Amino acid sequence: MSQQLVTALDRVEQHTGTRGAFLRKAGIGAALAGGGVLLARPGVALAGHDDRIPDVDILNYALTLEYLEASFYTQALGGAGTTGVPTSSAAFGRGDITGSSIFDGFGGRIRSSAYGYLTDIRDHEVVHVEFLRSALGSAAVRPCTFDFSSALASVEAFIDTAQVLENTGVMAYDGAIRYVDAGDVLQAGAQIATVEARHAAYLNLINRDSPFPSAFDEGKPPSAIFAAADPFIVSCPAAVGALFGRLP
Repeated sequence: MSQQLVTALDRVEQHTGTRGAFLRKAGIGAALAGGGVLLARPGVALAGHDDRIPDVDILNYALTLEYLEASFYTQALGGAGTTGVPTSSAAFGRGDITGSSIFDGFGGRIRSSAYGYLTDIRDHEVVHVEFLRSALGSAAVRPCTFDFSSALASVEAFIDTAQVLENTGVMAYDGAIRYVDAGDVLQAGAQIATVEARHAAYLNLINRDSPFPSAFDEGKPPSAIFAAADPFIVSCPAAVGALFGRLP
């Protein structure tokens, strides 16, 4: 197992209990953990794509997206956060979520489980941040500053925005995966993306949309993803602006 991946797993144990639990929860499978290093190095299998976008930029793009999502859920539901995701008080508690009219007509099981599932999504996003930061090491970009107050005026607004962000996240991963070269990075991105898609399916269902609206998900370029996130961005480090300038 590569030293970069060992370090990444060490740093996320506080959220997952064990390395094995992390591999299961974050979806980083045996093929990634079995050898090589996370970032492209000599001897790492390549996915067959040739471009001028280094994998470190794609991982930082994913990290910026995960900062956004983790910050959103932390501002909504509270939590200690992690490096890059500031601690926040909760805009909504369990009673606010389970008492919301958005769950009318769904039955008691979906209503009573909603808070737990939403906090699970929050925890997944925090784990994604910690994993990507640890894998990138000193190459990791710092987070933008986000303000989601406009999206947290009500539980309904929170759930609606969560649906948008999760579907946007799926489109971001689908749009970026074509630029990945190293097989380990490709697998890590794909396995995180499928978790994001499950989040999106759940939130689609709560909002009474199809959880699987088409046979193929649509990929979006970084410029479209940045535009979707822009209403919630207060400021970004210069390195993030430079990153988006380099991406296609």
